[in-house]
Amino acid sequence: MTDTWGAFSSRLEEALSRYDRQQAAALAHELIGRVHHGEIPPPRVAAGILGSLRKKRLLDLVEQLAETFRRAGMEEPKIRRLQAQALIDQGRVDAAVDTLQLLAAATATANPVEHAEAVGLLGRVYKQLYVNAANADPSAARSPVVQRYLRRSLREYQSVYRADPTHLWHGINAVAVACRGEADGVSFEEPFDPRKAAREILRGLEARRRAREVIPAWDLATALECCVALGAGPGARRWLAAYVAHVDADAFELNSTLRQLKEVWRLGARSPPGATILPILEAELAKRQGGRVDLAPEEVAERRRGLEGGKGAARSLEKTFGERGVVTYQWYRRGLERFQWVARVCDRTGRSIGTGFLLKGAHLDPRLGDELVLVTNAHVVSNDIAVRASEDALDPSQATARFDAWPKGKGAREFGVRSLVWTSPPGQLDATVLRLDPAPPAGETYPVASVMPALAKRPLVYVIGHPRGGGLSIALNDNLLIDQDDRRLHYRAPTEPGSSGSPVFDEQWDLIGLHHAGDREMKRLHGEGTYQANEGIVFRAIAVAMGGASIAGPAPLRGRGASRKGRSGRRRPGR
Repeated sequence: MTDTWGAFSSRLEEALSRYDRQQAAALAHELIGRVHHGEIPPPRVAAGILGSLRKKRLLDLVEQLAETFRRAGMEEPKIRRLQAQALIDQGRVDAAVDTLQLLAAATATANPVEHAEAVGLLGRVYKQLYVNAANADPSAARSPVVQRYLRRSLREYQSVYRADPTHLWHGINAVAVACRGEADGVSFEEPFDPRKAAREILRGLEARRRAREVIPAWDLATALECCVALGAGPGARRWLAAYVAHVDADAFELNSTLRQLKEVWRLGARSPPGATILPILEAELAKRQGGRVDLAPEEVAERRRGLEGGKGAARSLEKTFGERGVVTYQWYRRGLERFQWVARVCDRTGRSIGTGFLLKGAHLDPRLGDELVLVTNAHVVSNDIAVRASEDALDPSQATARFDAWPKGKGAREFGVRSLVWTSPPGQLDATVLRLDPAPPAGETYPVASVMPALAKRPLVYVIGHPRGGGLSIALNDNLLIDQDDRRLHYRAPTEPGSSGSPVFDEQWDLIGLHHAGDREMKRLHGEGTYQANEGIVFRAIAVAMGGASIAGPAPLRGRGASRKGRSGRRRPGR
C-alpha cells in the first residue's frame, strides 16, 4: 500500500533538505505513476509539492508534474501558474504566454490573487523578451518590435500595482522596467516616475521594519531593489543582509533576484553596488545548492578584483554582515581564487579534451619542491601507447593547457607540456602529472586537506572544471559526498564530458581528490549493488603512490609522440 500524501510530502521535503536531486526526481516519477493509476492528490497537496520543487529550482520536475496533474483534470489556477513559471525560468517564454493569458482571463473576477500573479508573470515574459534581445545586441533596443516588449511589460506590472499598491513585486518590477527604458531611450505611453514609486515602496517597508513586523523574503528583496533604483548603497547592504539571512530566501528566490539585478539593472562586479551585492547573492545561492555557477573568464576576474585588498566593497561586506557574512565573503573569495589554477586541456588544434589543475609539486612529492605541476587524468593525457589507444588520450607532446582565469600580470595563460613527471593508468589511479612549458611561476597555490571529510556530517564537495569544453564552472547542485575509501570518492556533484581531471574540493576549498568518472550504475564502494554517482581519486592516494615511485626529471619531451588513435567505442563517463 502506498503511503499517505502527508508521508509522501515528508519524504520529498527530506530529500530536498539534503539537496538530493536524484531522490527528488525518483519521488516525482513515483508520484506521476500514482496519478496514472488513479491516485490523485488533493489540489492543495499537489500545489505544495510543486512549490517545494520550485524553491530548489528543480524546474523540469515542476513542469512534468504540473502537466501530469492537469491531464488528470486538475486545472487549479495555482498549478497552472506554477507550470507557466517553470516554463519561463527554463527559457521557454513563448510556451508560457498562452497559459498565462488564459489563466489571467479565467481568474479576472473569480480569483483576484491568482489573477494578479498571472498578469505579473505576463509582465515577466515581455520583460524577458526585451532583455534577451537588448542585452545580446544593444542596437536591438531601437527596434519598434523590441521596444513594444518593454512597453507591454510595464503595462502589465502597472495595471496590478495601480489597482492595489500592496502588490509590491509588481511595483518594483514596474520601477525596474521603467528605469531600464530610461537608460535605453525607450519611451512609454503613460507617464510613470520610477524613483517616486521606489521611494514610496521603500518608505512603506521601512515603516514595517521599524514596527518590528516580520517582513517576507520577497519584500526584503524588493527593498534591496528600491535602494538600487535610488542609489542608496548603505541601505542596500542592510536589506541585503536581512534578505540572505531569511529562512525563506531559498534557491528560487535568490536566483530570481540575481537575474533581475544582472539582466535588467545590468549590475556588474567591478563597481558598486554590484561589487557588494552580487558576490554575496552568488555565494548564498551556492550554499543553498540551487544549481551550477558558470562564470566567464572576465567575470572571474571581475569578482576577484571586487573582493581583493580589504578596501571598498570587501571591507563593507565585513562591516555590514558581521560574523555570518564574513564567513560567506571569505568562502566565496576562496572559491574564486581556486578558478585561476584550473586549466582547459586541449589538443594542438584547440579542441578541449578535459580539465587539469596546477598544484605546488611538494604536495605530491617533496622532490618537486616549489615548482608548479599540472595534474589531470591519465585517460586525458598519457605517454602509454595502450592507454592512448583504448582511451583516446593525448600524447603529452600534443597537449596544451589554457588557464581562462589566469590573473593579469602573471605572463602566459597558455602552456605546452615540457615533460611527463609521473602517471598511473586509468584502471589504477588514473592520474598524470605534467611539467608545463614555459614553467609557471613557482610558489603556493592552495591547501591540500590534511584529513578527509567525515561522512557522518553529510559533507559537500565542489568540482571546478570545463564541462563540455565550455567556460569554467563550479558544480554546486546535489553535491553530497556519499562514500569514500582509501582510494576513491563517490559524490553526487553533477559533471559532464570535459570535467575529467577537475579538482575536487571540500567545504573549506581544500583539495581532496581528482575527478575522473561518473556512471548511472556506479558500483558501490561498500555493500552490494549500484547507484548513480561520480567518482574521484583520493588525492592522498596519488601522493602516496607518487612518493614511492621514481619520477622523471625536468628534461623536455623528445619527438612528437605516437599519433592519436580512433576511439575504441569505450569512453570514460566523466570526460
